[in-house]
Amino acid sequence: MQTNHKRYRAADDQGGNQTMFCPNCGKPVNATDEFCGNCGFNLKAYHAKSTASATAGQPASAASQTTRESPVAPTRSGHGTSTPTTARPSHPTPKWVWITVVVVVLVLIGGYLFGKNYYSRSAQLDRAVTAVKNGNKGVADYFSTSDPNLKLSDAKIAPLTKYFKSKPASLASFKRQLNAGQTDDDRFTYQLSGKAWLFFDKYTIHVKPVYPTATTNRDGAKISVDGKQVATSNSTSYSKQLGPLVPGNYKIAATGTVNGRKMTNTGTYYVDKAGQSIDLALRTISFTVETSPKTVVYVNNEKIGTADSAGELDVSELPWSGNLEVTGKYGSGSSTVTSKPYQVTSNDETVNLEFTGVMSLDDAKDYMDELWTAVNNVTSSGDESDASDDNDTSLSDYYVDGADNAQYKEMIRMAKGYYNDDDIYSVDYDCEVRSVVPTGKDKFTVTYYLTYTFELEDSTHTQEFSYNADMEKSGTDDYKIIKVTGGQKLRDTHEDD
Repeated sequence: MQTNHKRYRAADDQGGNQTMFCPNCGKPVNATDEFCGNCGFNLKAYHAKSTASATAGQPASAASQTTRESPVAPTRSGHGTSTPTTARPSHPTPKWVWITVVVVVLVLIGGYLFGKNYYSRSAQLDRAVTAVKNGNKGVADYFSTSDPNLKLSDAKIAPLTKYFKSKPASLASFKRQLNAGQTDDDRFTYQLSGKAWLFFDKYTIHVKPVYPTATTNRDGAKISVDGKQVATSNSTSYSKQLGPLVPGNYKIAATGTVNGRKMTNTGTYYVDKAGQSIDLALRTISFTVETSPKTVVYVNNEKIGTADSAGELDVSELPWSGNLEVTGKYGSGSSTVTSKPYQVTSNDETVNLEFTGVMSLDDAKDYMDELWTAVNNVTSSGDESDASDDNDTSLSDYYVDGADNAQYKEMIRMAKGYYNDDDIYSVDYDCEVRSVVPTGKDKFTVTYYLTYTFELEDSTHTQEFSYNADMEKSGTDDYKIIKVTGGQKLRDTHEDD
């Protein structure tokens, strides 16, 4: 029942007290009644409360107040009920609300565009390769695997980082192959692996681990990987499967006792093939190194000696390793040149250490033999047109700047001089190459002894000199003389016929 509105009915036409209705039970009451005769409702209190509320709500219109809040006499038009409404003014949306909405929208758009670039396929690969290159903390987050036995972590990825630090060019190739989908050995695949922030594709480098096998020939030998013992052999033909391992460089070793002496076979291996075998046999090996004189010789990056003046070094009873790598370093002035690595595979092997861009000793011998054959041809004929070797290579081709080289001109002058000397019946040249030493990138010096044998009328005159030919590599597989120095006389003899 509504209690805030009164129901009115007109009085009779003869006048008298105004008739109203009880707001509680609806029975007729007089305006002067204080209580309803039917239900006992307190009409006086109700009228007082209604009057106070109307006065506070609209003080400016007494007539309206009387009409809305107080009982009135009924009109001749009949009975009715009044339900007033109050119009509420509309308020504009505050400016700060619109600003906030615009800012939020811009932030969302900017965040999406940033994320789209940050999580692009190429950008994720760039970050992954950089992390591998630097060995960054959290590098494992860029990798995934389907092998349940491989629990990826930064430590598990470290061998891959070590490998690429030793071979930077391989890292560039690794990235190119991943960008195309996978590496040539099928060990790594760059693939979609989920979503980042619900909207962006997430890529990882999926790795297929390897399980190499280590073998040893000693009972009781302890096998370790990167310093952590993984097995102890129990026979003289023992094998142990290692892994799972992420492809990379690992230091793998076996330590045991041979003839009462503790021995270790250790080496750094690039493990990347399924079924790869690593020989950890415990035995010794001996070999001879032939290289440039005074070259410092290293085995697996540990110095073991220096080649003598003849360019030789004997290495005896060295503990065997499956990746026994020999290198040499030659100091020339302020620079040091490193030889090509040589892998020792058998006992009593001869190890020839060669330097990139430098002739081998055997090649230098052949080179000088042919050069002096060309000189001898001019000596015999006195004609420069005969200055060529047995392969029809012109003598001028042996020198930088060809026929304009001062040394070439000296050779021609000397050969013609011997031809024109009536006291000399014939001349023989015998060249003995003593050494080849690097002097810089694609530069080297050939030291040789040259013996001149002059046949005279009634005697033989023999002279021996030492020379140094400064040479350089020219083109893919060609070498030329820059200049020749020395000329120190080693012997000079006369023998009567």
